[in-house]
Amino acid sequence: MSRLKLVTSFISLCFAWVFVDSAQAAQFSSIVIDATTGRTLHQYRANQQRYPASLAKMMTLYMMFEEIEQGRMKPDTKIRVSRKAARQPPSKLRLRSRSTISARDAMHALIVKSANDVAYAVAEHIAGSEAKFARRMTGKARQLGLYDTRFTNASGLYHWRQQTTARDMARLAALLLERFPHFETVWRLREFDYSGKTYISHNRLLNRLYGAMGMKTGYIRASGYNLATAVQRDGKRVIVIVLGSDSPQSRDRRVTALAERSLLRAQTMKEVTLSDAQRQRAAAWLNRPASTLTAKSEQADSEQSWKIQVGAFAASNHAQSQLKRVRRVLGTHLEMAKESTEPIEKNGKRIYRARFANLSEPQAFELCDKLRDVTPNCLPIGP
Repeated sequence: MSRLKLVTSFISLCFAWVFVDSAQAAQFSSIVIDATTGRTLHQYRANQQRYPASLAKMMTLYMMFEEIEQGRMKPDTKIRVSRKAARQPPSKLRLRSRSTISARDAMHALIVKSANDVAYAVAEHIAGSEAKFARRMTGKARQLGLYDTRFTNASGLYHWRQQTTARDMARLAALLLERFPHFETVWRLREFDYSGKTYISHNRLLNRLYGAMGMKTGYIRASGYNLATAVQRDGKRVIVIVLGSDSPQSRDRRVTALAERSLLRAQTMKEVTLSDAQRQRAAAWLNRPASTLTAKSEQADSEQSWKIQVGAFAASNHAQSQLKRVRRVLGTHLEMAKESTEPIEKNGKRIYRARFANLSEPQAFELCDKLRDVTPNCLPIGP
């Protein structure tokens, strides 16, 4: 075969590979299950093989949670960063080779930043190598009944053999919440600070969908845009999985529509009460007082422990002006709310957060919806 024919064949194969991946990503899959009964409330191509992307990190976190429960990992456990870990492609914290990161920061980085360098370091810490860890992940998947899932790495980066289904991801999400209820608050993290920098969650539904509990987003070119989340309202909880959307916006719209429709058919869940030991363990990993932690099912929707943030400013008087402006717009809707400007240090600078407190969760989301035209960055903030 001539050199020209060889080059032509290679280019054709490359285009074919891109076309197949793009075609797979365009055909999204979805499923909704009732977290209380396990009943399927919606499914569309739920058993189709797909690339999990960063949803694979849900299994990485499952393995990490087991290490914690078995006493082999503490919040201040130092996780060493190898040269291979430091060389992982983005998304990442850009950790340096031979540095260390605490297990607490690693957990937060996996959920909020979806950091691939952290995932690799965690895998090496637990199993000695990422390859061994991936085999453990697949073995754990079989134990949990995820028979259509195979893992080849801890991060979800592309590998042709690393595939799953929407149904398997729904089961994994449900088991994470069922077996580790004291870590529910971790999934709802909107940001975390590390090495003088603040990282914001990729999951925009945390601020837009009332009752959303976060969990995991994911994207690689071969997978499209993925999302696994739990949504809870009025004592009902559903698990929503969408894999392969063509944009973050279409993915979020699908998840929102599926959640709204499915919650009407879900059954009321049983109350989960955390033990003192579970509260203490979760508090240590969140670096928060144990008294502030509850399972989502323990919280009443009417509990007045939510806030909204309507802006962050370099000057206190600007924050005060924003609070007055918002109060004029919302009027009686803020009659019982308490306003405050909270100074904090962010990335070496002092900023002032303009906030209204003493709200319930439904009120917080409703007020932010009303303020979209006034301040599009309104954030509901949970306890």
